Amino acid sequence: MSRILISGYYGFNNAGDDVVLYGIISSLKREQPNISLAVLSNQPDRTAELFGIEAYDRWNLGTIFRELKRSDMLVMGGGTLMQDVTSPRSVLYYLGIVMIAKLLGKPVVFYAQGFGPILKSLSRAMIKQVVNRVDVITVRDEESGEDFKACGVKRAPIHVTADPALTILPEQVSDVRGKELLHDLFGEPDKPLVAISVRDWKQEQQFKQSIARAADWFIEQGWNVLFLPMHFPSDLAPSRHIIEQMERKGAKLLDVHVPFHDIMSVIKQCDYVVGMRLHSLILACMLRIPFTGISYDPKIDRFVERAGMPNAGHITQLDAASFLSLLQERLAVLDQEREGIAKHALLLEQEAAKSSELVLQALRRKG
Repeated sequence: MSRILISGYYGFNNAGDDVVLYGIISSLKREQPNISLAVLSNQPDRTAELFGIEAYDRWNLGTIFRELKRSDMLVMGGGTLMQDVTSPRSVLYYLGIVMIAKLLGKPVVFYAQGFGPILKSLSRAMIKQVVNRVDVITVRDEESGEDFKACGVKRAPIHVTADPALTILPEQVSDVRGKELLHDLFGEPDKPLVAISVRDWKQEQQFKQSIARAADWFIEQGWNVLFLPMHFPSDLAPSRHIIEQMERKGAKLLDVHVPFHDIMSVIKQCDYVVGMRLHSLILACMLRIPFTGISYDPKIDRFVERAGMPNAGHITQLDAASFLSLLQERLAVLDQEREGIAKHALLLEQEAAKSSELVLQALRRKG
């Protein structure tokens, strides 16, 4: 039985990264049900419990070496691992794991990667040196592929696919927990529901006032408004800050830590999503729910464009009047928006499935 070790940003209470891992596992198992999968995680016990696969300490070098030696392939799984904007150590860490795998003679696949931002010339030099030794690269958008090439990655074949979370099937997502959580918060299940997913970004504050005005408008129109943290607990503070700036009462915050399955279940109950967090938008798309994106990073712009949904623009230029006008325009044709997202979601699901196909092709070549 073939064994794959998956490395990524797992075990950090980030629902977005968890749904990426779930998408990778689901897609690979759908293609090859008897494949053996293991993952490196910041919280191995919790990750093993959530996903039902073996999980190991991502910080223990001896463990990493042992698990790579036991495996037939390393998959660098989803997200934006090649970036140094949060920390220059990120690139060093992930490329270090790739180097160990190659020294052990293991094939390596980059799975539906985003790219950047890369700020340091040393990071670019390391990416050129190491990633050219990777066997296959799949990227979640065309621009990420061009960014890899701009760093000098020319030898490894690059394929444009889509985010792994888009391979999750809507029928895999239960309604039960979402309905329970929302009933506890609102108790009025017949009202339409909008989920708003925000995060802090650098020192930016003005955008929160614009989102507060939009949330007020939803309440005035008879909607339930839910602030939905995708990264717990860091998304709680900006959500609370926006609620404090609202003039209307009634907006709720999901302020308990729930697993990604519950986040998906909640989004499945929504009629609309407004999101800064990328995977709030990706999950909305996967579940055929219309959305508006708010950008703080090019990855948001890239996905929103591929999904054919509106982009309210960058947070530094989020004007309350223009934002509200955009939402009013889109909500006025909500049925058309649902049709549009359904068409784009189907195409993106087919694109996303190519990553697992390419992984298994590379595994067969090794065999």
